[in-house]
Amino acid sequence: MIDQRPTRIAGVEPGTAVLAAATCLALTVGVAALTQSVVATVASCVSIVAGLALALAILPHKA
Repeated sequence: MIDQRPTRIAGVEPGTAVLAAATCLALTVGVAALTQSVVATVASCVSIVAGLALALAILPHKA
């Protein structure tokens, strides 16, 4: 029997990656709505993406 591993995105399972992307989008839209500032929205989006990348990098990886 061939044991096929699920496809991974950024080293994590697809569901985790999709949830992270949805969270980033929701937080960016929220910041945009609250601040109504393009600069604040872009700055928050960049920091959120960097934080998510860091969080995904430190999640345990199954071999």
